[in-house]
Amino acid sequence: MQTVTRRQTLPEPAQHPAQLHFGHLKNLLTDIGLWQHAEGSVPHERHGYSIDDEARGLIVGLHYWEVGVEARLNERLAQACFRFIEGAAIATGKSAGRYHNFCDTQGRWLDSVGTDDSFGRTLWGLGIAHKIDAPFAPRSSAERLLRRSLLAVPKMDPHYLRAKAFVILGLSAARIADDQILVLANALADAYESCADDGWRWFEDQMTYCNPRLPQALFIAARLFPEEAQFARIATESLGFLLEKSRNDKGSYNPIGNLRLTEAGWFTRADEEPPLFDQQPVDAGALVECCVEAWHTTGEPRFRLAAHTAFGWYLGSNVHSLPVYNSETGGVSDALTPGGLNSNQGAESVLSVHLAHLALQTLE
Repeated sequence: MQTVTRRQTLPEPAQHPAQLHFGHLKNLLTDIGLWQHAEGSVPHERHGYSIDDEARGLIVGLHYWEVGVEARLNERLAQACFRFIEGAAIATGKSAGRYHNFCDTQGRWLDSVGTDDSFGRTLWGLGIAHKIDAPFAPRSSAERLLRRSLLAVPKMDPHYLRAKAFVILGLSAARIADDQILVLANALADAYESCADDGWRWFEDQMTYCNPRLPQALFIAARLFPEEAQFARIATESLGFLLEKSRNDKGSYNPIGNLRLTEAGWFTRADEEPPLFDQQPVDAGALVECCVEAWHTTGEPRFRLAAHTAFGWYLGSNVHSLPVYNSETGGVSDALTPGGLNSNQGAESVLSVHLAHLALQTLE
């Protein structure tokens, strides 16, 4: 992949909507939180709620509220999501500091404790709440939960690298527990050094979901710990490899899929190219956010351009030339499949485009 320096002139990034439509997000919101799934544009209430979506919803609501975009709606969104997280917190026992994940339509918990990934995403949301300090999601409450959760961070499964990345996102936003951030960043760096070679510049033997979160977390660590030169190097190498493997013939990027025309499965180092289908909006949005973080860290124009280009996936610069984001309703289809768009429009998908759009605003 060609290296682009600051002195080179790059094409202007594509133009994107100045503001997204909030209709579908509003449609998914209740006093409990955001419905997890939707059949088309209709919430699928049977599936209830997931703390993964509430953490992402908290971030989206707080950022929009802070800049005055749809302030009343986003205050309601962030407040509901923050209350969900507070209610999901486990205060005692062997799971103290962790959180429930799923609840039903009545707000009853359906699990004893959530996954490591949901734990990491929850700390990400709490870190943003700590940073913004809104009256309906106050810093004092966010810090209380974060401090309790710090005891559970070392107990995470060491193989769940994305959970570590999410925790880095959260703790770095709150600027607490820098020692734990350093430990987690070193764990990501060690995973990369153990796995990568000249032909496979990645942290694991396969690329699965939310891949961009790994280099994104290391770009953040590189800014926090500039003396640790390996963080910026690994982040740049791995993101460059991901962009190389994701580029499509339309000049944009394909999120790594897990479905070929004949079989299912993720992209492994033994494969010549990634599976093309079941591309997920959450992965497209994460790539936008990672490229934005890369630009803020390195100042390299290629990453700024890549962020704008990756956002084009939502607008139709994809394998089917179909807009995944519906500008009339604000809905986002859950996947690109061999037959076109998945007709469902869950919370994860619509939140992903808002997170990506918010990240792009920081490039202006």
